[in-house]
Amino acid sequence: MLLILSEFAVPQFVVFFFGLGALLNAVLVAVVPGLGARLPLQLVIWAITSGVSLGLLRRYAARWFRGENRKPGSSIGDEAGMTAVVTEEITAGRPGRIRFRGTTWQARTFDETIAVGTTVTILEKESLAYIVTAGDLLSGETDTSSKEEP
Repeated sequence: MLLILSEFAVPQFVVFFFGLGALLNAVLVAVVPGLGARLPLQLVIWAITSGVSLGLLRRYAARWFRGENRKPGSSIGDEAGMTAVVTEEITAGRPGRIRFRGTTWQARTFDETIAVGTTVTILEKESLAYIVTAGDLLSGETDTSSKEEP
């Protein structure tokens, strides 16, 4: 079980199959009399079951564990155009912070000074910081109301 759980720390989805081979080996040791005393045979069985399960099942099981791949600096998709509220003043030369989706994020602007409480529109995301502009571009509002998208 430890090998299967260690897959959360090791990339490439391989260690899981060593654990699966160990579990299959344990079942065989429990079912086949006399196998418990033959350690070299157990190691061979473990290597075979691990290799076979890796070769046959990895392609199918990896789909469940695959995450979304984004290239660094790529567009943020559905977050562009959403609004947030400034929690720390943002200037062209110094980043501030915005509240977006329940937490605060570092935010930068190109050439504006944006005060605390201002609604901003997210233009893009660079690493862990958002690039924003004052106002809600989608609704045409440029006031300082404090509405926020969930």
